[in-house]
Formats: sequence, structure tokens, C-alpha cells
Amino acid sequence: MNSPIVKNNRSPKVKNVSALIAVLLAAVTLLQAGNLKSEDLNSTKMSVMEAQLIAEVEQFYAEEELTLEEEIYLEMEEEVEQVSIFDNQNNLVSTGNPAEDNELRKLVNKADYMSEFAGKKYYRLSE
Repeated sequence: MNSPIVKNNRSPKVKNVSALIAVLLAAVTLLQAGNLKSEDLNSTKMSVMEAQLIAEVEQFYAEEELTLEEEIYLEMEEEVEQVSIFDNQNNLVSTGNPAEDNELRKLVNKADYMSEFAGKKYYRLSE
């Protein structure tokens, strides 16, 4: 099998141009990276609006004399879980806070979740 030999005189020129472009891109990248100072990377500048917002938040907690963790705990304590459990015939079996009532907690564990409305969860027993 004799295949024709293709002579391409432009291929060395294309390779040289590609190599030259790659070297130039590498040089530009290195020069740009060299211009960055380590001080610029470590310092963070804050806008006036950000500083005012941080000051307002700090002032709020200073006035209330509560830390963020204490505020979260207080919100969690205020949220009391209320549940209602129904049987198959939609008769109310029990209602209340399952954290305070062990029998209610057992019923909640047996029941299927139906929905939640106005902070109250509704369950149905499938037995």
C-alpha cells in the first residue's frame, strides 16, 4: 500500500507561533501574580454600610444584654410543640405537648404525620 506523502510547509510555523503564544501567556500570568502583594490579600476592607450594620447588631445585643446563643435558646424555649392525634374514624384521641407527656409521645411515635397548621401538628393512628 502506497499512500501519498503530504508535505505541509506551514506546520513548523504553526508550532512556533503556538509555542510563542503559550510563552507570552505564561509570562503575563506570572507578571500579574507578582504584582499582588501579600498585604493586599490579608487585609479586608469594610464599607461604611457594613460597619454601620455591624455596629447596630452589636448595639442591639448590648442593650438586650444577651448573647446570640442565649437569644436562640430563648426562642427555642418559647416554641412549644402542640400535637393532636386522631384515630381512623377522625375522633380526637389525645392532644398536648409530647415533650411533657410520655403517653402522648408514644402515640406520636406510632401515628402517621398528616399536616401542620398554625404551629400545631396533626397525626392519625393507622390501627
